[in-house]
Amino acid sequence: MTLNPDAVFDTLTITKELSVVSGGATEGEISLFAYLSCLLSVYEGNPPSEWGYQFSATHTAAPYSESLASAVDELKISSLLVQSSSGLQLSNGGLEEWNQYASLGRFQARMPYLTGACGSTLLMPLPAVGESISAEPSLRRALELSSKRELLGEGGRETLMEHFRAVSEAVPEADDLMIPAVVWLEYLSTTLDGAGKIRPSEEADDWAV
Repeated sequence: MTLNPDAVFDTLTITKELSVVSGGATEGEISLFAYLSCLLSVYEGNPPSEWGYQFSATHTAAPYSESLASAVDELKISSLLVQSSSGLQLSNGGLEEWNQYASLGRFQARMPYLTGACGSTLLMPLPAVGESISAEPSLRRALELSSKRELLGEGGRETLMEHFRAVSEAVPEADDLMIPAVVWLEYLSTTLDGAGKIRPSEEADDWAV
């Protein structure tokens, strides 16, 4: 099987980062934080097509990537990821593999997005991150259409970029992408009702920071 190297690196990095916070990572959390990392790359002006792999929406309002799923499966088979009571963790061999990837410039360029996304859990409970992401415009649009469609297409990206322009005005000098990530996630959380559903008053996607 030919694996996507970006997906392999992201899987290893997210597992490593979340292991510090919660002792491990689930496969769903790996997809979630990889998607948030991709969104932070878009926030900095990079087109989604340059992220290296695609995401689609599931019926549970979660992002999914076939490339990530394949990477997780192969890393488990090769014992670079191991299951623990807290979720997936890097084995010693997995940490060595991560160090080899992280020494390369191609992957070093992804680190600010990955650490910024995972760092949001230092200021928000991990479940709250997932709930907030469910209100992200591309995911919301896919759910409205009852479609397992590719995310970050033209339909939802215009609203997303409006959000990001407002965030950049609110935190123009942020040195760590964790800060705009948390500001945006906290905004998304305000569009949800107590049951995690979009409030009817938020359907117009208006936002002023």
